[in-house]
Amino acid sequence: MTAGLADAVGIDVHRGVPFASRTDETLLLDLYRPATASAESPRKSAEPAARRAAVVLVPGAQWRTSDRGELARYALDLAERGYVCAVPSYRGSDVAAFPAQILDLKAAVRWLRAHAADLGVAPGRIGAFGHDAGAHLAVLAALTADDEAFAPRPEVVVDVAERVAIDVSDALAAVVGVGGTYALEHQPETDALVAFLGGDRESAPTAWEQASPSTYLRERGEGESGGTGVPPILLLHGEDDDVVSAMASEFFHDRLAENDVPAECVVATGAGHDVHRTQQSFTLGWIEGFFDKHLR
Repeated sequence: MTAGLADAVGIDVHRGVPFASRTDETLLLDLYRPATASAESPRKSAEPAARRAAVVLVPGAQWRTSDRGELARYALDLAERGYVCAVPSYRGSDVAAFPAQILDLKAAVRWLRAHAADLGVAPGRIGAFGHDAGAHLAVLAALTADDEAFAPRPEVVVDVAERVAIDVSDALAAVVGVGGTYALEHQPETDALVAFLGGDRESAPTAWEQASPSTYLRERGEGESGGTGVPPILLLHGEDDDVVSAMASEFFHDRLAENDVPAECVVATGAGHDVHRTQQSFTLGWIEGFFDKHLR
C-alpha cells in the first residue's frame, strides 16, 4: 500500500519501527494510526477517554516467515475505523524454532502497551488478529497472558525500547483468529509444524505441548470460569480450507465454550484458506464488529 493512499484515507503510517532486538536481528513493526490520533500531542492523549483501542495484526505463512505487508490492507481499514494498528515481524522457523515466535509477538504487545500514552492507545483495550500461523500465535498469546514460561528473558533483551517494556503486561482484551490451528495434538506432523516446533512429537514433546493453545484449556480444567484472564475469541474459517480444516476452529470453539470462555465461530461458505483475501468484506465485517463489541 502506497503512502499516498494511506494519506488519502487519513491514516498516518510509520513502517519499520524497531520494537526489539535479538542476537543478529532487529525486529520491526509497521504502525497505522488515525490522523486525528497522530496529530494529538502525548499530553493531550494521556487522558484515558481520549485514547483509542489498538489491534496487533499477526501475519502468517506456516510460521516460516512474517510478511508485514500481508495484512496492510486490514491495518488501513481498521485504522480508518479508528483503531491504532501495529503489524510486527517475528522470527520465522527458518531462523528459530518455538518459542521464538510467541516471545516476539508478546514483545510487540508489551512495546505497544509501554508506549500507549505516546501513541494515544488505551492500554487495557489492545486486541490481536492473525491469519494462518498468525491466528495460532494470537490465540496462544490470549491464553498465556503474562505466563512465566513466555516471559521476557533479560539476558537476551538487548534493545533499549524492549527493556522499557520488560515489566509490562502482554495481556490481550480480544482476539480474532482466521484459518488457524489451535489443538496441535490433533494435527498431523507436517513439515511446517516440525520446523516450527524443532522436531516431531517424539523428539520435541515439550514444544508440541507448550505451543498448543489447547494445553492451556486443559490446565484450566473443564468448566472453570473464564473470567480470570482469557479474553473473548472469534474464530473464522473458510469452509473449503485445504490447508487447515474448518473443523480445527469448530473443535476449538467447542473447547472454549466448555471452559466458559466467550467465543464465536464463523465458517465462510465457498471460501478456502485465503478467506481473508477472497471474502475480504465479509471477514472485515466480522472482525470490525467483534472488536467494536469488545474493545470500544
